[in-house]
Amino acid sequence: MPKTKSEKKTELVATRLTPKLKKAVENEARQEGMDVSEWVRYLIVTELRERDSIPRKLTLQDLEGER
Repeated sequence: MPKTKSEKKTELVATRLTPKLKKAVENEARQEGMDVSEWVRYLIVTELRERDSIPRKLTLQDLEGER
């Protein structure tokens, strides 16, 4: 994903993973050409859209720029 000129990300969501799950996440992110943080953000946005928690037309860059 290209870097954008958005506000700094200041909020943190942390979770613990098994080594096997972490490796699977790293592999999937790499296949998509993203780092783990970008890929997890992408998954969160996708799921929130599916649940109609955020507008479907809203982009990840829009979310990153909001505060």
